[in-house]
Amino acid sequence: MFSNLIPGRVPALLLALSFVPALLATVAADAEAYLGRELASHRFVLLGEKHNNPEHHLIQARLLARMVDLGRRPALVWEMIPRGKQPAIDDLAAGGDTDPDRFAEAVGWAESGWPDWKYYRPIAEVALAAGLPMVAGNIDRGTVGQLANDPENADPGLTDAFHLNAPLPEEVRNAVEEAVYRGHCELVPRDRLAPMIRVQIARDASLAEAMVRAAATADGAVLIAGGQHARRDIGAGYHLIHRFGVRDIASLSLLERGADNSAVPEAALSRRFDFLWFTERAHPERDYCAELAARFGKQK
Repeated sequence: MFSNLIPGRVPALLLALSFVPALLATVAADAEAYLGRELASHRFVLLGEKHNNPEHHLIQARLLARMVDLGRRPALVWEMIPRGKQPAIDDLAAGGDTDPDRFAEAVGWAESGWPDWKYYRPIAEVALAAGLPMVAGNIDRGTVGQLANDPENADPGLTDAFHLNAPLPEEVRNAVEEAVYRGHCELVPRDRLAPMIRVQIARDASLAEAMVRAAATADGAVLIAGGQHARRDIGAGYHLIHRFGVRDIASLSLLERGADNSAVPEAALSRRFDFLWFTERAHPERDYCAELAARFGKQK
């Protein structure tokens, strides 16, 4: 069924499992098992999500569990956790605490602004039960401000570690700009995007660096992040390949059927991800661009 799957190409049959009829439940389970084996065969795995879709996190947890069942013990890198929380994570691990809720308390999840911990808890439960190293992958708020407002005085240690001194190829930088522009619903003028672009690039580089660093003492690394960060062409996948020399990666994007991504040509998606999994929309009535426009005091 999936014998023609080729890395870097979107497999036509993968995956709209949320829409498979009950009669074909076995086929769906076989497809998920197949995907789990494919992901487990790569040292670096990027699991891209829509943050507020609970189904995406259940899928991430199941795929991580399949990798563990196949003998993998990768580090788990979190976009949602800034690097400054790593000492608290390490203290928890040193004490042998595997309670997911205490992990959330240690990293200050409730105050972080991310969706409810109950969405992400299944992922942490799998990882902690398996003894996987937990890694804070994102840059801290202070670093965000520095890069946005005073990049010349940014921490040179991070700049060097993230390879930020090497400029991106023009086509990659332009693609990042387009993603940031569309991500802000085309409400921010392009000539004001430079700080946001610097931060976006640094976030992706930070996630990639965290994966590489963690993999040095673990069985590879798995990234839990938003779909844009999981991209091979401009996201953390790009930095893994082109800045850190990693080749053995697999990127999965969990997408909502009927969302804006449905208008993206298959050829473009195939450059961004190795695998696609479509689910139902979690919030069909919510218009984020309208909400953002209201915040900006604009009409889109």
